[in-house]
Amino acid sequence: MTDVTGSGAMYSTMVNLQSGPRVLGEAFELHPLSTNKHPLFDSMSAFSSGFGGDPYNYARLDFYKGKLYEFSGNFRRDRQYFDYDLLANPNIPAGQTMPIGPSNAPTGSIPWPQVTQSPFLYNTVRRMTDVSLRIFPVSRVSYRVEYSQNVFEGPSLSPGAGSKYFDPSLGAFDALLEQYQRNSSDDFDGEIDWKPVPATTLSYEEVVDHYKGDSYFVVAPSQYIAQEADGTPVALGNWDSVTPYGSGGVANYCNTGSMGSGYTSPTNYTIFSAPQTPGGKPIINPACDVITSYLRSQPTRIIYPTEIFRFQSSSIRNIQMNGDVRYTHANMHLPNYYENFQGLNGRVRTTTFTGNANARRDVTAVDYGLVWNATKNISLSDQVVYSGVQQPGMSDISAGVTEQTPANPYETINYSGALTPGSNATVEGSPNGTPLYGYFGQKWLTNNATVSWDGLQRATISLTYTYRFHQIAQGIPHDSPLAVGSDANGTVTIHENGAKVVVALRPAKDWNVDGSLAVRYADNAFTPVDARETQHYRLHTLYRPRPWLTITGVYNDMERHNNTNNNQAAVAAGDVTYAGPINHVAYSRTGSLGAVVAPNDTYQLEFNYTYSDVYTSTNICYDAAASPTLPGAATASGTACPGATVRGVSYYEYGPTKDFEDAPTQYGFAAISFHPVRRLQTRLGYMITSTDGSRFYNDARDVAGSLVSTYQTPYVHAAWTVHKGWVWSAEYKYYGYGEGGPSGAQYCSTTNPTPGSPAAVVPCNSTALAGLQTGMTISPAGETAPRNFHANVVTLGMHYEF
Repeated sequence: MTDVTGSGAMYSTMVNLQSGPRVLGEAFELHPLSTNKHPLFDSMSAFSSGFGGDPYNYARLDFYKGKLYEFSGNFRRDRQYFDYDLLANPNIPAGQTMPIGPSNAPTGSIPWPQVTQSPFLYNTVRRMTDVSLRIFPVSRVSYRVEYSQNVFEGPSLSPGAGSKYFDPSLGAFDALLEQYQRNSSDDFDGEIDWKPVPATTLSYEEVVDHYKGDSYFVVAPSQYIAQEADGTPVALGNWDSVTPYGSGGVANYCNTGSMGSGYTSPTNYTIFSAPQTPGGKPIINPACDVITSYLRSQPTRIIYPTEIFRFQSSSIRNIQMNGDVRYTHANMHLPNYYENFQGLNGRVRTTTFTGNANARRDVTAVDYGLVWNATKNISLSDQVVYSGVQQPGMSDISAGVTEQTPANPYETINYSGALTPGSNATVEGSPNGTPLYGYFGQKWLTNNATVSWDGLQRATISLTYTYRFHQIAQGIPHDSPLAVGSDANGTVTIHENGAKVVVALRPAKDWNVDGSLAVRYADNAFTPVDARETQHYRLHTLYRPRPWLTITGVYNDMERHNNTNNNQAAVAAGDVTYAGPINHVAYSRTGSLGAVVAPNDTYQLEFNYTYSDVYTSTNICYDAAASPTLPGAATASGTACPGATVRGVSYYEYGPTKDFEDAPTQYGFAAISFHPVRRLQTRLGYMITSTDGSRFYNDARDVAGSLVSTYQTPYVHAAWTVHKGWVWSAEYKYYGYGEGGPSGAQYCSTTNPTPGSPAAVVPCNSTALAGLQTGMTISPAGETAPRNFHANVVTLGMHYEF
């Protein structure tokens, strides 16, 4: 039984327990009597959990017959809902409207909607089935066959491209799409194991994976906020625009020469008329750009057959070895690509793209490892891993076939005459009807050489040296280093060297300590935010000073840095302008301390405290898109990034500045189990996760969200044993999630900088911006729906054995 107050979407994202009955656990075991062996199996067991209402369901069945066979099967079902509404939210200012009636004398208005759901919301279900049969499991020759199916389906949201000039596939403007996902994979696996001599196994395995992608896209139903005069619902597009439809001039949205009486002058026009029925959608002028329908279908089929030969052996004295050779020859097909827009885009009423695509993927991989126990206390090991991938492909997507109305005054969506073929629609960056050939490939070669010493009674030490070669190839041609200033048609090569030391200590009989230090350095990086320098520190300890007391501690620190700007050669050649080093830094640091106190059977105490800090930063230049009515996030100095260009045109941005995010998080857990009498078991606990983070904001209306939040769950559980095998239980849990107060960019400006004139900068909560919206002055939830919630969940259950 659940009672939720606040954001139901956020509760379903984080908890998703709903009211209703369910099977919390079911187990069945069947064993033959010692005097009566069953001819089909020696033992059978079944278990299931969650069916009837839980978001996660699981069922398993196992049975076997001596040395003849072993069978195992399981089924899992996961219900997954996600709607963190700040993710990819355009932060549209509240209170904006579009006029109904004449623009200079409106009779009403309709709101320009804010985005109150994540543009990547999904509500999906995944069903996974696995069955395995092993024949003659302990014989010299054994066989294994397996089958797995994974089905992923459900609706989700997905932002769609669209532009009158650069991508007309979705009409004049972009739109928020609903993606109906239906993707599945069927995996078949067969293996033969041969044990020619003791302690040696040779295996041959054939794996065939078949993937089917049958997702399709339509305009999200929430985008149909207006209608034509005949009642046809229409989407306006520009769902992520911070200004309403019609802003910036009616000629950017409508064919003014075909608006009839709806257009008198650039300052006197009518885009929307009042609804025909109370509560209905407003009526849009038929000469204005809209979407009436959209469909994109891209059924994809992929088959991955893989052959594997592997071995493992310890037959030779003091030597253990294992390895495998794998080869994959995959084929990928998109036989029928289809994309269709209907509505109005200037004169165009419909646009259709069709085509197909094919690709091949060949993978060869070899893995070999050897351990030699050279002496009683020293062992030497080496591991070599090679992987080579080649993936050529071709896509043949047509230029968009269009149908359009005659010229003014007939450029309307309700023109009833015959449409005529228009100019082919083209998408910027595509071959526009010409087959496009591409290639991707990469090679990995890794060698790990290790020496281990166990010469002390209470210490073990190992040292590993690592060399890694990584080459990435893309485009055509792809057989020579990437040309200076280019980002395609060549190779990028990375050499990495590293070392790792591992120490395990036993200072006392009841005290273990182990730790490691690993450092690696690469001479190149594929992207500026890939690490060239990596450091990994790890420490773990377990101490049992008393049989009833266990204390554990863990520290883990991963540091990843790239202190170059990755384009020195292009800068030297004059292809790009130097704007300062990237100085990418990322780390993840975690420390944890826990204890279990169990002095007797009556009670037990558990404690755990964890502190983690995830941090990343990179120098950037960014566009604040400042205007007198919409302040932009600014740097403290307000200076422009030197030499910024877009499509070869000077483009003035802020920077360089440090774009960072820091998420220090504390986690605490405490619980006590108390059994005052034999029949009664109780447990009381509390969990809390608190994050107090900060980050750089390049959007003046963005807020911290979950970066400053607290999530807590106190609970109490009690179980009463009526008699052996019959137990009644009750549990109460409280789920509470809350975010912090006002947050956002520190500095704002209503102008953009130029190289010779920095922008005027003020604090974002300054009175100079009175009446304008920034993260520091709006609701702590931001320009979207609140996310805080609390929930009371009560579970009543019965356990019965027979």
